[in-house]
Amino acid sequence: MRKLPTLFLFTICGLCHDTNAQQNQNVSTVSTTPLRTENLLSVHTEVIAQSYCHVDDESFSAFLDLRLRFTNISDHAVILSRRIESPVIVRAARDAQAGKDGDFLYSPDAHFYVAELPNSPSFGDVPDSNLFVILAAGKSFETIVHSGVLGAKGGANDTTVHGLLSKGSYVLQVGVSTWPYRWPYFNREEDVHELRKRWIRYGELSNELVFSDFAPFTLPEHFKNPRCH
Repeated sequence: MRKLPTLFLFTICGLCHDTNAQQNQNVSTVSTTPLRTENLLSVHTEVIAQSYCHVDDESFSAFLDLRLRFTNISDHAVILSRRIESPVIVRAARDAQAGKDGDFLYSPDAHFYVAELPNSPSFGDVPDSNLFVILAAGKSFETIVHSGVLGAKGGANDTTVHGLLSKGSYVLQVGVSTWPYRWPYFNREEDVHELRKRWIRYGELSNELVFSDFAPFTLPEHFKNPRCH
């Protein structure tokens, strides 16, 4: 069974505990505050793989591999981190129009469940090409991240069961932080506002929350569903 990333949303991995976190005596759980959204980038998302596991006879975790394509929709260069963590916001609607109307069937509160964190790297006067990509206007960058939803074995006509998705077709939207070098991913945080000023000659540094478009996915009635480890 594929392991979740070391750091993942508590609402998603509540059914699949992280080994490192279990071994650490100072694990903390804290609610996140949504970041300010920006208008530098658009994000197209595509579900490219799904797998499942369960902890009881009534509920299961659906793991989703997502391909994200960030496109610079501004009229100037944008500096984007190559490192994109698992989405901080995951929500599902029956269809794209329902999602646009804010009618989400699945939209759990995001909490982080973390253990010991590394220090963020030091940044120089020029964006490190190993860590950042500079997107000209209209250019794109793709990456793959891991996410997921919680499902329940409900009746044929049920949309959700106790706040969990039942079998059926949905669309997924994620909110992605474009600046990973902060808590709860790293222990020490760079002064990103100072960094934006330092790098402005190369482009505008993206450090906000970006919402994706809506990606279709299906929770089937029958699937391989081993016990979660």
